[in-house]
Amino acid sequence: MGPINGGPINFSFTRLRHASLRFATLSGANLEMADLSGADLSDARLDGANLNGADLSEALLERADFARARLGGANLAGASLKDARNVTQSQIDEALGDALTILPAHLARPEGWGGAGSQVMSELETRNGRHKPEQNGRPAPTRGDTVSWLVGGPRSHGRTALPQAEPA
Repeated sequence: MGPINGGPINFSFTRLRHASLRFATLSGANLEMADLSGADLSDARLDGANLNGADLSEALLERADFARARLGGANLAGASLKDARNVTQSQIDEALGDALTILPAHLARPEGWGGAGSQVMSELETRNGRHKPEQNGRPAPTRGDTVSWLVGGPRSHGRTALPQAEPA
């Protein structure tokens, strides 16, 4: 989407999941309660936009302009606001997020959002255990291995593997 002429647009309560809105000019747009989960709003102009209650979970908001945007109750869980422009701490404090929300370096994660993303990963690791390099005397599969449990387990380029059929 490029510039929209004829005044601010009303997308309130619309479903725009996974929409590609890179570089969109949505200055002053009404996006209240819109479902923008998983949308790509990188480099979008959201200055003066009403995003109150909008679902921006897992959205790409990198380098988006948030000058005077309203984010009260907006869901930013898992969203990336890396290098977002003109976003303030008070806007972030009004929004909802989680430990996986990526914020610009100058902003602090609100206390109710949980810890940093790396803390979540270490908690999962603690709960699920670290993967050991060898289990049952066999090397664990590595990236690039072909796994086929029907013919005996992992195979890789450097290990002894069963002969593979030639393509027809």
